[in-house]
Amino acid sequence: MASTVDSDRVREYNEEDKPSFHRKLDELARLMRESRYTVFYTGAGVSTSAGVGDYRGPSGAWTMRRIKELELESSRSTKAVNEELAKLKRELAREEQKATKKIDMNDAQPTPTHMAMSTLIRLGLAHYVVTTNLDGIHRKSGLQGHSQLCNLHGDIYIERCTSCGYDFERNYHVRQGNSIHVHDHKVGTCSRCGSRPPKHYTGRPGDLKMRKSCWGGQMVGTRDIDCGTKDTHINFGECLDSVDWNEAELHCGKADLCVIAGTSMSLRHITHFPFMAKKTVLINLQATPDDSQATLRIWAKCDPVFQGLMERLCIPIDPIPAWRPKDSVPTSQIPSYLHPHNIPQARHLETTARLRDAESPDPLRTAPDRQLK
Repeated sequence: MASTVDSDRVREYNEEDKPSFHRKLDELARLMRESRYTVFYTGAGVSTSAGVGDYRGPSGAWTMRRIKELELESSRSTKAVNEELAKLKRELAREEQKATKKIDMNDAQPTPTHMAMSTLIRLGLAHYVVTTNLDGIHRKSGLQGHSQLCNLHGDIYIERCTSCGYDFERNYHVRQGNSIHVHDHKVGTCSRCGSRPPKHYTGRPGDLKMRKSCWGGQMVGTRDIDCGTKDTHINFGECLDSVDWNEAELHCGKADLCVIAGTSMSLRHITHFPFMAKKTVLINLQATPDDSQATLRIWAKCDPVFQGLMERLCIPIDPIPAWRPKDSVPTSQIPSYLHPHNIPQARHLETTARLRDAESPDPLRTAPDRQLK
């Protein structure tokens, strides 16, 4: 597979200290006021201030992998390869000077960007989030799956039935981890409809090849049917679940405005979705292949943009709500095949929810005038 990282696109640009930034925030506020149906399309960049690492930033997971690949080629590399490696390492050094501590994805909490989006959707001033993030933070901000939120690449907390389609929202990371084949998504038996992995399930492909992300029950793929419950992670080479694809297509297709936030737009099989909207705003520190198509291009971090937007709309950002997954289980019932750290993390989720309850006793505000005058 070709690399989705290159040294030119890793470079970050930030206009937050320039007059153009404030003019663009004014324009973004105007577009929000005029839009009758607004969708947010988010990537890893909305979660970096929560301590979750990105993928293609200067210190992102795929950038680090690319550096290692180039270092292994150094003995037989060309001048161009050496120059690319040097550029990537320079950007990494800059990033390390300003980097914040990375935390476990399970512990990450909503950022001002997440909460601004959630606030606008709660008030009916925006309508939907399509995200490529697995981290579950949009759920922690108060958004409801399917009616307000679509996770194109899955969600660490979601266990989905391959028969009745029900999404179990768990208080632990549902994927079994490195103990299973990368393309096997089997979790177990559905407690609602009884669907379970077939008798010929082995958890290994054998001589089979994946066909449109189906294994016919020998493993559970992203599009296999009536094979029990599955995790919703999407790995390289796999098809998206048609449920999530169709939701993204539906909401982006009827949007007046789509605001892209924190993505390099590198995964080209899904980057058409935001441009189904009549107008598109693109917020990212790095260049993307779609910059010229955007109605408005903002070179900045997500939090300053959304904080500035909410100030211009005269709407305070909601406090982070208490989040209790609707299908939580007692820690004694967390599956034994999962890593033991899921137990203290489930306890931490409940402790955090109790703290949120104590911090937010006031009832939710009512929506201001729809035109945001």
